[in-house]
Amino acid sequence: MRLSIPISAFVAAIVGFGGTLAIVIAAANAVGATQIETASWVTTICLAMAIESLWLSWRTKMPVITAWSTPGLALIAASSGFSMGEAVAAFIVTGVLLIATGLFRPLTKLISRIPPSVASGMLAGIVVTFALNAVKTIPIDPWLILPLIAAFFVIRLFNPALSVLAVLIGGGLAAFLTCPVGGLPTT
Repeated sequence: MRLSIPISAFVAAIVGFGGTLAIVIAAANAVGATQIETASWVTTICLAMAIESLWLSWRTKMPVITAWSTPGLALIAASSGFSMGEAVAAFIVTGVLLIATGLFRPLTKLISRIPPSVASGMLAGIVVTFALNAVKTIPIDPWLILPLIAAFFVIRLFNPALSVLAVLIGGGLAAFLTCPVGGLPTT
């Protein structure tokens, strides 16, 4: 087995979870959630994913991993003026609609007709605010962010599979080394 396969799997798992976790936290902040409510939200999502994955894996006799709705979270995080109750209600309605989509074949066929490029464009339109906000953080700590960006592009020239892993490890190490004693950043 090539080394790039487990590295890609590791990076996908960490970035997939960490990236969407950041969107969950941004969505919670957008609806005015307290730290306890945010922690409860994250814990509930993680436990639900674990239970769903275990049940589906046992039922289908093959590994199945579930995920949360990144577009829905990104839409809430990018918007403002919603309360926590409205956000929870929106997720319940969305869940019911997703179940209906899976159960009713005509609806499934209709949704499958949406071209992938249109669906990707819709998601990109929502997620673009996160990319723009990432660029806005450069003036806050350029000595941390710019070397990581440079490392990504330089390493990508030689080994694209390792570029994300190198930045992930480098960013984690830099965050750990610059974090004050006690483990929490002072912002």
